[in-house]
Amino acid sequence: MHTEDSLIIMIALKLRGRTGRYHLVNLLGIGEGVIKDRLRELKEAGLIQSSRSGSVLTNGGIRKLNELLNNYGIINIQEIDLTPVFRRKYNYCVMGGLMRWPIGVNIIELRDIGVKNGGDAVLIMHVDCTSVNIPLTDLTVERYSPELATRIKSTYPCSTYVIAVCGRTLYYSLRGLIEMAKAVSITEMSRGLD
Repeated sequence: MHTEDSLIIMIALKLRGRTGRYHLVNLLGIGEGVIKDRLRELKEAGLIQSSRSGSVLTNGGIRKLNELLNNYGIINIQEIDLTPVFRRKYNYCVMGGLMRWPIGVNIIELRDIGVKNGGDAVLIMHVDCTSVNIPLTDLTVERYSPELATRIKSTYPCSTYVIAVCGRTLYYSLRGLIEMAKAVSITEMSRGLD
């Protein structure tokens, strides 16, 4: 069953709650046929319930989604407004913390992966308990928005790297985040083999 489209649909349902098929088409920017097929597969697998008012994750769907995200090392995915940092409004921005951050991760290459996979803007942050730093700069999120920094610090544990991706659709934002998390996991695995 597991396809990236299915994973992204499950995340969208977690973020937005009960959502109709046509709204998912507009929200994610992928074809109605793809949405319909993935929803059918998810329903057959017992991961969602569907009704006239839309689809929602089942308890089993929530467990499966958490398992899949855990495999990628992603925690606490949520939508976020990064207008204070980017000085530009993006319709769809998501962030998630990474449970793993191996030594040697190239932040520039990682950012490029997020952009290559649909991100119009990517921000990598590090929660260091007292502030939310933007690596490779002397900047902190507090400089742009103390409220945003407080939200990030209250959501993610100290020493967590947090990735935020903004895209033209929720699909591209989530895809950029997932691909960046995969790249970090691959770096971790290759370091373990050394």
